Amino acid sequence: MAKFLQRFSSLPYLIYVETQNVMSDEILIQEYQRTGNRELLDEVVRRNFDRVYRFVASMVTSNDSVDDLVQDVLTSVVRNIGKFHGRSRFSTWIYQITQNRVRRFLETSARNFMYLDDEQAERIEAKPWEETVDSKELMKQIDSVIAELSPALRTAILLTGVEGLTPEEAAIVENCSVANIHWRIHKARIILRRRLKEYL
Repeated sequence: MAKFLQRFSSLPYLIYVETQNVMSDEILIQEYQRTGNRELLDEVVRRNFDRVYRFVASMVTSNDSVDDLVQDVLTSVVRNIGKFHGRSRFSTWIYQITQNRVRRFLETSARNFMYLDDEQAERIEAKPWEETVDSKELMKQIDSVIAELSPALRTAILLTGVEGLTPEEAAIVENCSVANIHWRIHKARIILRRRLKEYL
């Protein structure tokens, strides 16, 4: 992973200005597709590394697997950048690639995932909690509850609540209806409220 990122981190910090604003990822990609200037593509990858890493790390428990998955995602982004046509935001497109790679990992390496199916998730409120927790411990408990959600519920919460996608954009990433995303968010919030009711 470090070797893969070296070429990006060693670049000077590139700022592209259009009407006194930093150019969006979408504009940078359009310019790359038009000119073939690799520095533009490198800047897009550099900008989005943290976003991809944060999402993968929230879904996968093994640090080694996280690094491998992030490298796979970024390599796929570079390889398939010509397929991005701007019909959606670049963040939505890159989340689709990331989620597809994570889903394949789930299917082939389930032992590296820690999640409960929906029926189990409905019963997790019966699990005893510590009587007193400080704020750091509470955050750990929240992370623990999210990690126990089914992948579908966890993804819906992470995309909309953490990464800031709209339900419509999350539906594109998940290849499902907007109504389904709303239902997943609703169900995940019910579970979170049940587990955290003593602390909210």
